[in-house]
Amino acid sequence: MAPLPRPPPPGGFTFSISPSATHLNHPTSHFLSTPLRFEGSASTSTRIRPQALAGGALVFSQSAPDDTLDRILLLQRAPHDSMPLRWEIPGGACDPEDESFLHGVAREMWEEAGLVPKRMVCQVGGQEKPQVFLTRSGKVVSKISVEVEIDEGFGAEDEEMDGNVADGKWKGLPKVVIDPNEHVRFVWATEEECRAGSMMIEGERGEKEELKLTFTHEEQRETILEGFEIRRRRALEGKNVADA
Repeated sequence: MAPLPRPPPPGGFTFSISPSATHLNHPTSHFLSTPLRFEGSASTSTRIRPQALAGGALVFSQSAPDDTLDRILLLQRAPHDSMPLRWEIPGGACDPEDESFLHGVAREMWEEAGLVPKRMVCQVGGQEKPQVFLTRSGKVVSKISVEVEIDEGFGAEDEEMDGNVADGKWKGLPKVVIDPNEHVRFVWATEEECRAGSMMIEGERGEKEELKLTFTHEEQRETILEGFEIRRRRALEGKNVADA
């Protein structure tokens, strides 16, 4: 039997929603009742009604003490799961019991990374072409990814998660507590590292070694890079997440 997910934080999830994310503040049923439209040639299009909804959380931080580079949180899938040992952003299935799609995203990032959302900022990817995938049982799943600003001063306790919290390499960055049943490792990766698909890390004996960042699929990589681009454009325009 799989272990029960991490219980929700005291008081549940309370977060702000930026203007660019208000269209996502609906129950799961709203998204499942709306067919997704895929454009074909100039005169044709296809509509698909999703059978399930998944959310992804793009969590960024610039809190590293040695530089001000933007970094994104990536999780490595467990070896016994589908797409074993591939990398992805936190996320998963949104349930009918979730208050809204955004609450489902909040619950998933809490269960998978022990992080608490402060603000839902904007949708990343999927606006022009909806993102869908098939489960192993053939179910059509619609996936929506969201940039999430986290509360860096609050997170899950790690007393039962030995070896899965941030070590010295991630000092100064938000503490991450993964669920070892779903993921085996996490990193905070720069845009350059995501684009290259690899990063240098410190090995067990202090030596430098290359870590391959093979993503679950190409759409995941594209969404991550689009997230970096959105944040760069926002900074150039002098906007903050509340104005997104």
